[in-house]
Amino acid sequence: MTVTIDKAIDILARRQEGQKTVEKQRQLQRRNTVTDSKADFQTMLRGADRIYTAFRISTDMQYIMKYSFNLHIRPFVTNVALSAKTSDTSLSVSGSTITPNPHYHDVQLEVEVSEHVFDTSTIRLAIQGVDITDAIIAEYGSFVNGYGYFPSQDTNFDVMRLLDYLPAWQQAIILSPGLKEIQITQNDTTLCECEISYYIKYNHVDRGGTE
Repeated sequence: MTVTIDKAIDILARRQEGQKTVEKQRQLQRRNTVTDSKADFQTMLRGADRIYTAFRISTDMQYIMKYSFNLHIRPFVTNVALSAKTSDTSLSVSGSTITPNPHYHDVQLEVEVSEHVFDTSTIRLAIQGVDITDAIIAEYGSFVNGYGYFPSQDTNFDVMRLLDYLPAWQQAIILSPGLKEIQITQNDTTLCECEISYYIKYNHVDRGGTE
């Protein structure tokens, strides 16, 4: 088959375009990587009317692949010092002299650890100020009711499945990079302790070994 000049130019052009496509894919593969952010049974800090913790999604994040968490809810715990008990010390008094002088007493403190049961059915959970409690109930049928693991010991709340129940501006807050604070609101009738296990997996630009 005779190859004309126009045909040859067309073949070379298509080959060059194909080479550009391959090189672009290679660059994207070199540029992108996947990062996991996770914690197992991380104790949430206590504030005046909430318990909370936080994680960070890097600012070069391109898209989130996995976003889930599990809660371990326990009764509220207090540590109370009940009494201070001193040991006996023998003293000898002769005139104005006390023996031994100075004298000491050993002090034994007794501390009681108590668990307090409250109603947990009305607690609310928010990620970076976005309350997702109603979305959880809509997707899973319930949120927290009592004590134990939620949704169960072997399953997690999938945040990506909750997005359909949220308006676009709330979705944007949850999916945006940066610091993400997770909090459970409480009052004097809904106190509890909580350990959270979370897992976030996202694609981001390859940093070449640097943060």
